[in-house]
Amino acid sequence: MELADPAHADSVRAAYRAWQDGRLALQAVPGERARSRWPAALARYPGLTTLIALVCAVFPFSYLLADGQVTDVAALLTIIDLREAGETLPTLLEVLARGEVWRWFTPMLLHFSVLHLAFNCAITIELGRRLEGTLGSGGLWLLVLALAAASNLCQYAFGAGPLFGGLSGVAYGLLGFILVMARRMPAAPAWQLPPGLSIGLLVFLVVFTTGVTEAFGLFVANAAHWSGLLGGIVLAALWRRPADA
Repeated sequence: MELADPAHADSVRAAYRAWQDGRLALQAVPGERARSRWPAALARYPGLTTLIALVCAVFPFSYLLADGQVTDVAALLTIIDLREAGETLPTLLEVLARGEVWRWFTPMLLHFSVLHLAFNCAITIELGRRLEGTLGSGGLWLLVLALAAASNLCQYAFGAGPLFGGLSGVAYGLLGFILVMARRMPAAPAWQLPPGLSIGLLVFLVVFTTGVTEAFGLFVANAAHWSGLLGGIVLAALWRRPADA
């Protein structure tokens, strides 16, 4: 069982024992009341909500990249302007020297299919809500931006070209952060991931790295995934609570 607020743990345990003993009767919540929780959930995680909203707003302009169509919006968000890319691509140092700093981060907003968008958003929501609930909206966004820059720049440096994007590098960074924090603070509910989720994501990471999916036309930004994961691990290892500062 997972609680949104760890402060309620004792009362939930007491209610559970009462239910087991037959002293408490449970009543199903009507669907209308259950659906009404969504606005409260969005208000509870404004940073995560903003991130997902931005990704969804960009999608109509970015999925066309999969067919080689570069919209004006997508051209502003790729690591370099694809309309100006020639046969010889600029080096990473040349990209950094251009001063277009926003491009270090914005490829995380680009997605090339509905499945790509849905999978990345689902994983980011599951991991991001834990971080925002613990670190706050500002802490979440600082982490997201640091991971986005690290994964995007590493993908450009070690990948096959400038056409890449998605939240998956950030998502793997959030995973790495949570896995380390679970070792550092094992009693904190926020860091306790379902084993199937963390193991599944790590298995996907290894399988994708083998290149087996390329035979089916699925090319994965492996450098972004690995650098995001390692970046999250390092940041979690360096993170200090205010009391530890």
